[in-house]
Amino acid sequence: FFLNVHEKLLAERRREMDSFKLKIRGACQLVLICRNGETVLRGEAQKSVATVESAKGLSVIVDKNGLIFDFGEDDVISGRYENSTFQQELDASGMCIMPGLVDAHTHPVWVGDRVHEFAMKLAGATYMEVHAAGGGIHYTVDHVRKANLEELTESLCSRLQRMLQSGTTLVEAKSGYGLDM
Repeated sequence: FFLNVHEKLLAERRREMDSFKLKIRGACQLVLICRNGETVLRGEAQKSVATVESAKGLSVIVDKNGLIFDFGEDDVISGRYENSTFQQELDASGMCIMPGLVDAHTHPVWVGDRVHEFAMKLAGATYMEVHAAGGGIHYTVDHVRKANLEELTESLCSRLQRMLQSGTTLVEAKSGYGLDM
């Protein structure tokens, strides 16, 4: 019954749209996160992420607003959307399709590092002892204040690129240093 209702609703939505932003096809795994229509997972539920696997290949359709519109096995999706157009099609053969990670609080704008503090901390030094030895947050604050805009921008872009390569697709970034440029 549920699948029949889903198919009918999907058919109505498809009639309204014949052009889509993206079709990804050929994946061997699709990470759905939620199994039963939840909008978020909490507590113990976070330990069990829903996935779909298929040797036939899996496809995802993304609408003009960038939202997932439909997904399923390649042959089913190809049949449903044979008369549709896509701004872009991606071949994900043998790959996994998964949602991007969201980093809702990060401080990627800084220069200088505090690697030299690790040995002190491992030896049992307190934060105040590290600070008295010239370390702590003031060390990187001083380096940021001495840096020019180009150096800060270059280090920021490098960090954002590494984050993207690791699956982070949305970042709320702040300096945390209260500096004006």
